[in-house]
Amino acid sequence: MIKKQRYWFKRRRYGYGWMPSSWQGHVTVIVCMLPIFYGLIFLKDVENNTLTPEVRNFILLTIISVSVLVGTSYKMGPPPKWRWGSKPTDDPELDY
Repeated sequence: MIKKQRYWFKRRRYGYGWMPSSWQGHVTVIVCMLPIFYGLIFLKDVENNTLTPEVRNFILLTIISVSVLVGTSYKMGPPPKWRWGSKPTDDPELDY
């Protein structure tokens, strides 16, 4: 018996990308955003328009977190494509 893969993310109805569609997808988004919010704590004492080690670390942390989120979405979601509205050919398993 072949088990059908359940996607954690579905394609967006407008634009390009994914939206979480299961509890695993929502947890993935939260887990990937937590380091970014945690990193904001260290930026509160940094002067404006300065590139300090804290700012560099925050930028690196943000790039890594977003890369993990995009990679997980790509692996656990349908192939991305540009969409602009719903069409009769949309598959409810793949598209919002």
